[in-house]
Amino acid sequence: AGWIKSQSLASRNIFFGYNASDENIDTLVEGIVANPDDHHFLVLEKGGEWIGTLHIAKFGENDVEFGFMLDEHYRGQGYGDRLMDEGLTWARNRGYGEVFLHCVASNKPVQFLCRKHGLEITTEHGESETKAKLPRPDFYSITKEVTVRQRQAWRIMLQKAFPLLEALD
Repeated sequence: AGWIKSQSLASRNIFFGYNASDENIDTLVEGIVANPDDHHFLVLEKGGEWIGTLHIAKFGENDVEFGFMLDEHYRGQGYGDRLMDEGLTWARNRGYGEVFLHCVASNKPVQFLCRKHGLEITTEHGESETKAKLPRPDFYSITKEVTVRQRQAWRIMLQKAFPLLEALD
């Protein structure tokens, strides 16, 4: 909640589709905490600071909904692409059948990412959404996720052992 509240009102508007107040955000987080089995997060950090998050909410029996937010200072640098790719791989490897993402029609960065990752966007009445089938997990997708996790673990270990290696971010 604290990180989302630290984002600009424009970023909140893009993420939620309206100018979410601190109270709205607290209510959302309380709902997530009350149902932890239905919510997962991928957090993107740079230099120990959060710069983005992907909220993955169970949607129906076998589907997930993505809520995507990236700090405006880091947009257009490939971080969103990485977060979307890891989120799709994560959901695929857990056997989810479809991914759903809803956004305001003016949210061009997320629409760009969806198209880049093969997710078709439909826009109607100022709202955009995508719903796409996820392929079944395979050797490649599982290896991809394991490799990313191992790389991140090594990065953290090396940065703790050698603080001057901050450039690894």
